[in-house]
Amino acid sequence: MLLNAPVGVSWSIIPNPQSTEAQQLAAATQLAWQATSRIDTYCHQVLRSTADTEYLNGPGMPRCNVDPDTGNGVLNVRRWPVTEVLAIQISPSRSFPRVWSAVPAGQWDIRHPLIFSGDSAAPTAPEGGWTIDVAPGYIGCSPWGRTPSGGFTGGGYRGSQRVQVSYLNGWPHTSLTEDVDAAATTLPVDDVTGWAGAGGFAYDGSATEQVSAESVSATTPLVLPNGAGTAQAGPGTITLSSPLAYAHQKGTIISALPATVIEAAVYAAAMQALEGGIDSVVVQTLSGEKLSSGSGISEMATEMELLLDPFRRLI
Repeated sequence: MLLNAPVGVSWSIIPNPQSTEAQQLAAATQLAWQATSRIDTYCHQVLRSTADTEYLNGPGMPRCNVDPDTGNGVLNVRRWPVTEVLAIQISPSRSFPRVWSAVPAGQWDIRHPLIFSGDSAAPTAPEGGWTIDVAPGYIGCSPWGRTPSGGFTGGGYRGSQRVQVSYLNGWPHTSLTEDVDAAATTLPVDDVTGWAGAGGFAYDGSATEQVSAESVSATTPLVLPNGAGTAQAGPGTITLSSPLAYAHQKGTIISALPATVIEAAVYAAAMQALEGGIDSVVVQTLSGEKLSSGSGISEMATEMELLLDPFRRLI
């Protein structure tokens, strides 16, 4: 995808004009990894879907509190958009080692989930949120200091609980680990994280097509900390809701990342190449609009930041 993008960079002379095709591919791959790191750093988080576990102290803290009107617990996690809550566990903050008590499944929801439109295409703009609401009686103790299971904690003081929350966030992104034929309904991929119920595109030139995942199965599910269960993350298989229209080769990108993020990644990789000493190229947007001649680094940096600004996490 990077090599075919019309940004005016002559990839055949990277890392040098005498390099072999294998060396050129290795250099472009390294630039793509560097571009990914640059984008994630600019956005203050990994944008691709990940399974995360973080720890909060509450109630009465900015990220862990109780809504005084509803009694619901309110967890504000550090990454967004939250697409699935995997598990929530609570321990008295004074307990060392921790004594974890699980919040039953179904006793939470995502305050601002992704907007469902009935379209299987990948989202085209940032949406979703980072707030998780928990049913009353779990976050924050009663005036008598009771835990959800009825045990005595010694008081409902500020910061009396340690909360472990595991969740999926971000946009699913993966690639095929084997060739697949047209009409296939299962995809062997390098990462199934976040794909259950998600839609995206198989990016394959003229054979690019929409895909919609019905379910996923990880080869080795991720074990969550402190007995919280497992998550379908890592290499595995995506089961599609409808068969493929085209055959695709191993390495084909399957992604739900918004197209603007992919475009920004191309600019970031091109900037890495230009910063390495390539001069006198024509820089243009992916739609063909010419930005400037010469190195064009500043123009591409501006374009990249404009595309990524809506995806930045506030710190």
